[in-house]
Amino acid sequence: MTPLLFSLLLLLTLYAVYFAARIARLDAPAAEFLDGGGRLPGWAAMFILPGLAIAGLGLEQHLWRVSTFGLSASHIAVGFVLFAVAALLIWNRLWYVTRIAGLATPGEALGRFYGSIALRVIILALTLLFALPFSANLLSFAAQLLEQASNGSVPRIAWVWLLAISLAVPAIIGGWRAAILVLAMHAVLLALLLPGSTILAEILIAGPGFPAQPIPVAEGVLADRIPGVVQYVGGIGKKVLPVGIFSAVAIGSSILALLGILFSPASLYLGQTVRAGATLGVSSVWLTGGLAGGVLVLGAPLLATRMADGPMALAETLYAAAPLAGAALVLMLVIATLFAVSFFVTGGVLIFTRELIIAYLLPDLSHRAQRFSARVALGFTFFFVALLASFFPLLSAVTASVALPLAVQMLPAFLGLGFLRWISRGAILAGMTLGMLIVVFTEPLGLIVFEALFVELPWGRWPLTIHSAAWGLTFNLLIVLLSAVVTLNAPDRFERDRLHDSLLAATRVEIGGRGLFWSLMLVWGFLAYGPGAVLGNTFFSDPIFSPVAAALGIPSLWVWQILFWLFGVVLVWWLAYRVGFGNLSETHIEPIELGQAPPRRSPDWLAAGLARVAGNKRR
Repeated sequence: MTPLLFSLLLLLTLYAVYFAARIARLDAPAAEFLDGGGRLPGWAAMFILPGLAIAGLGLEQHLWRVSTFGLSASHIAVGFVLFAVAALLIWNRLWYVTRIAGLATPGEALGRFYGSIALRVIILALTLLFALPFSANLLSFAAQLLEQASNGSVPRIAWVWLLAISLAVPAIIGGWRAAILVLAMHAVLLALLLPGSTILAEILIAGPGFPAQPIPVAEGVLADRIPGVVQYVGGIGKKVLPVGIFSAVAIGSSILALLGILFSPASLYLGQTVRAGATLGVSSVWLTGGLAGGVLVLGAPLLATRMADGPMALAETLYAAAPLAGAALVLMLVIATLFAVSFFVTGGVLIFTRELIIAYLLPDLSHRAQRFSARVALGFTFFFVALLASFFPLLSAVTASVALPLAVQMLPAFLGLGFLRWISRGAILAGMTLGMLIVVFTEPLGLIVFEALFVELPWGRWPLTIHSAAWGLTFNLLIVLLSAVVTLNAPDRFERDRLHDSLLAATRVEIGGRGLFWSLMLVWGFLAYGPGAVLGNTFFSDPIFSPVAAALGIPSLWVWQILFWLFGVVLVWWLAYRVGFGNLSETHIEPIELGQAPPRRSPDWLAAGLARVAGNKRR
């Protein structure tokens, strides 16, 4: 399989380099290297959003969870509907904020809106977290898959550097526009490979699969049921849960953690740099909530059942029957991982270049010099990512575990930016600080460090089977609400009101004016992945409203998941097209100057150092 797999990866790399070279040869201003001129093609961004959702879920990890814990783990895919709803709300308002107030990066948007340097620093820290350890962990995982696929003939470290070079070259050549266009091609390929591999596995492998036979889960785990609303245990690492860890609150909080991909700085930057049009509606309704969510809800149990012995065992079986089918399965898992690596490293470096180098360190750089500095930064960052993936995979994995739940703690800040004008800077900083601390101490990073230095904590990872993202966000929102009451008439309220008035005038959509829609969303969420989801265990096989048991031939929970996925897509369609969040238009935008722009100059210590170096050279 190794020559065929290597040929496919080489073909994808050559295509990406060719595409990036064509973009670089266009007669475009050098400044567009950093943001594509704020006019990324709608079709490209349209495919990126479902790719991000799959990257946040982790395709191979999701299939492993389903094969280990059954339909309760597969239930997380219903959350793609919530992901689509959040993308509509946040990307819509952030796009308008960018055009109205000229706030071109996530850090600038939050920093200027709340008048806080600390928020800009937090955004840069999250950018670094996603660009280095998070991406290094994914790169190491992709290399490990390829090492297994090649039966060890090409070692993991060699694959790490080959993959890093193949991702770095197109980004360095073409910048943000080229990276997004290449990743859109990867997303399209992923959309073809995922259902295609599922269908080929069912056709080529002998013997019954799901639902004719149950998912071969671990011993004692409930294969076709959600094991209750909540489980009163101290967390993973403190007690083994024989029936499975995915209770209703575990499913709901895991879906909440999935939103961390959406709140990552690179994802927000993509939402700011796309051109106007109906792209967001098509992407969220039909591609993310519809196609991606549907393929995983319908196909993941089938593919996971065939993958009970691991992805490589299935790939080798498919390769024996049809070589291209086996290689396609491995390629699908690798692309789903490399997609995120390329996106977060490229987007993170470009954000860092604009937020730090151009804004403060070297503000007098010409556009060509800015492009050159971004290219140098991209090369160094991909090198350090490969270094981490090669020699520090455990450190990368432990640090990467906090990336998604920490990013989720940005939710109140963006709610204040786009919708709730009464949320103040003090409330955001207080809530975010507490929420992030709780996340760290309910994930391996904080547990390992604290227990190594002090004493053993009474809880493990995800106490009560609630994801750390939900623990952090619960206390975060509580502090934000309490603090906002105290700071309701803070001095910066005038600037917040100005932006929100301009947003309402430009979008002509008010989030609180659709009571029926939000009522249906709450009911749907309660039944789809809230406590009401446990009704799906027996609702269609042993209904409480009838004494007659139904012989469906398929698990009741699977029917429940399919049904509420379809209902969810309808709700996303309503929000996008009937409420109006799926359309981006510049027609009614009136630009404003928000507050006082910070001085764009080098720090005194840096300016003095540069002057000293320049003076020595003249001598």
